[in-house]
Amino acid sequence: MDDIDRQRTLAYFERLGKERVRLYTAIDCERFLGGWQVRELADEWLDAKHAEGAPKRLWRRLLADRRPSSADR
Repeated sequence: MDDIDRQRTLAYFERLGKERVRLYTAIDCERFLGGWQVRELADEWLDAKHAEGAPKRLWRRLLADRRPSSADR
């Protein structure tokens, strides 16, 4: 898949939204979205969207709270 095709497909996923992309990949990815390359890209995109929405782990929140801010320096 060319870079321009990849960018267009990712933009299309953004317009569709996470729920619709998940639905299309679950039902029939080739019919709704395209071939296996698009399926892999959809899986990667969904993983990234899931990671964005996932709460931070406790230890990351604790470490972020302990880091000195630029105002403290």
